[in-house]
Amino acid sequence: GNSGRMPAAASHTVLLRSDGRVVAIGENQDGQCDVPEAEPGVRYLQAAAGGFHTVLLRSDGGILVCGDSQRGQGCVPQDEEASFAQIAAGHAHTVLLRSDGRAVACG
Repeated sequence: GNSGRMPAAASHTVLLRSDGRVVAIGENQDGQCDVPEAEPGVRYLQAAAGGFHTVLLRSDGGILVCGDSQRGQGCVPQDEEASFAQIAAGHAHTVLLRSDGRAVACG
C-alpha cells in the first residue's frame, strides 16, 4: 500500500509513503514542502516536520533539510564519515542521532 508515517507541524504535514517517497503539503513560505525526489537507489526512511522546515533521513545515512534555517535548524554537519540513524524536528531545531550513538543538535 501507499500508507506510511505522517509527521505534522503547525503549518505543514509530511507524508512518508511506504515506498520511500515523500509528499509534503501545507504552507510553503520557506520551502518546507519543496522535497526533491531521492536519487536512484536512495529512498527516504524517516521524515520529521519542524516549525517551518522538513528533515529527511535517507537510506544512505544522509540527511536532507528543506525550508527555514534562520536559527540554524538546517545546518547539518557535513562530515563524510557521519551516518545518521534517527531524526527529530522541533519548532526551530533539529536533533539527529548518528549511527555511532552520538547526538547532534542544530538550531
